[in-house]
Amino acid sequence: MGRVVLVSDVQTPLGEELARRYLAEGASVAVTRSNQQSRESPLVSESDGFLLTDWNRRSPISTRNVLLSVANRFGRIDEAVVVHCPAVEASLLSETTYESIERAVDTWLKGTLFLVKGLLEALAPQGRLALVHYAPQEPGAGLPPLEATLRGAFKALAQSLMDTGGPGGLPVHGIESFSTPPRDFAGFIVETLLARGNKPSGKWLRFQPRSGLLAPLRGLMGS
Repeated sequence: MGRVVLVSDVQTPLGEELARRYLAEGASVAVTRSNQQSRESPLVSESDGFLLTDWNRRSPISTRNVLLSVANRFGRIDEAVVVHCPAVEASLLSETTYESIERAVDTWLKGTLFLVKGLLEALAPQGRLALVHYAPQEPGAGLPPLEATLRGAFKALAQSLMDTGGPGGLPVHGIESFSTPPRDFAGFIVETLLARGNKPSGKWLRFQPRSGLLAPLRGLMGS
């Protein structure tokens, strides 16, 4: 058995493209399907090396069950990619209900913390973790306050883990991109993690496609 990879949120375009890419490269792939998002046709594969798990982001018990299912099926996790692309209502903070704020925090902050904590405990000794920030528009383009808060918190978490590393020096990579096709970004993520191996970067790795005949499709920039 080759690499065992966990990819979160297969119901998102980026999560699905990541799973497809890893499967095409021969990895065993476990994916989470979040019941807080509306896409109803996630990737399903007949491969013995594929596992689809349902994940309630708001439940630590559900998070533990996901990781237990992966351990029971594959025995370990070598690599994990946590996708952060929060889906929240676009409105002024003064017009956002308290219930919406509580639901968003439970789903996109607590849920992410539950999964990242579990992965730091479950990843194999030579494993690696990628925290992926994906946004449909450039920073500073007028994100709604609630979404801006959720994205900022995720980036702060990722930066903290990049600075300190995981248990036993486990490398944590922060990768982000804005306004890029999910398929291209997924390819960049997979290729970048393979190239870097267990070498931590300490900085954000950004996917910046360039145009022009002589320009490469994928650009790498740290910050």
